Amino acid sequence: MRSVGCFLLKCIAAALPALFVIGFTLACPFGYMDEEYPSWRYTKLMENGKEPLGHPASADDVTLILGDSRAMADLIPAEMGDNVYNLAVGGATGIEMYYTLCHYIKKETVPKRVVIMFAPFHYSYMDNFWTRSIYFRHLTPREALRVYREGTGLNVSTMEDGEHGYSTIISAALGLPNLYMPALLNSRFTGRLSLNREKYDSMCRQRGHGLFGTADGSKDLNYESNYTAFDRTKDYSLLDLYMRRLLALCRENGIETVLMQPPMNRASYEELDADYVSQYTDYIDSLRSDAIPGAVIDPEILCYDNDLFGDSSHLNEKGARLYTAYFMEKLQWTK
Repeated sequence: MRSVGCFLLKCIAAALPALFVIGFTLACPFGYMDEEYPSWRYTKLMENGKEPLGHPASADDVTLILGDSRAMADLIPAEMGDNVYNLAVGGATGIEMYYTLCHYIKKETVPKRVVIMFAPFHYSYMDNFWTRSIYFRHLTPREALRVYREGTGLNVSTMEDGEHGYSTIISAALGLPNLYMPALLNSRFTGRLSLNREKYDSMCRQRGHGLFGTADGSKDLNYESNYTAFDRTKDYSLLDLYMRRLLALCRENGIETVLMQPPMNRASYEELDADYVSQYTDYIDSLRSDAIPGAVIDPEILCYDNDLFGDSSHLNEKGARLYTAYFMEKLQWTK
């Protein structure tokens, strides 16, 4: 018995370093996560009713902005009203925003309005599911497994890339070293702490708004400028499923819904393929059938001057202020 006890103690001692790493990974993500993490953290806390600056002053009059990096950069809550919160995050699709709204409704109350805005390519392509949605633990393990099963059932390419699967979802949920050790070592565990906290504090002050490009102009081409058709073969089926679920969730809860497209710089806009724009417009129009009656579903892609963009895809501060003002005027909203 004594030898067995010694053996167990040795096993526990051997496991302590790994347990420490796992504990640190789960408890201190600001120390090692990359610069995209603070915005995802802000959204995660907001949707779960834990936003540190306090809950909305009037829970019955909240507007939530849901979308990807273009929505996050292009719409400024402070210019839209006191109870407007931008929960968009870089790389998100309808999948992440569907669950974000589900959590918000469960933890808070039903928002008055939801603004949905994605880059056109995010209606047919998933580029950050494994590296952000799963890696940042934005989805619960149950949600992640559901999405993965649905994606594999639909033969979605992102779920069949051969590099990820159930093991990645489990490793992320448990904070296992096989997934996070490279970042921990590169950051020396806490090397990114101050920068991430600074960015997170900024996200809180700006209610979720954050710029991506900060240049005084950009003539670079965005993703859509290379498309010749609206892709319905790779990730489309899963993204379409969740986009319609998101709209149905708004409809079922009586949430006023606005779905609009972010503007493009002139350089990219002039390279858009006519067939792609036509097919994309038809798809956005088809979403009306799932939205609440009276929803604003607008497929128009605006063209803004290059000098209003901080990079190929995102408005700079000047552009964001101009577009937010246009957005408010178009919908006849008052601050």
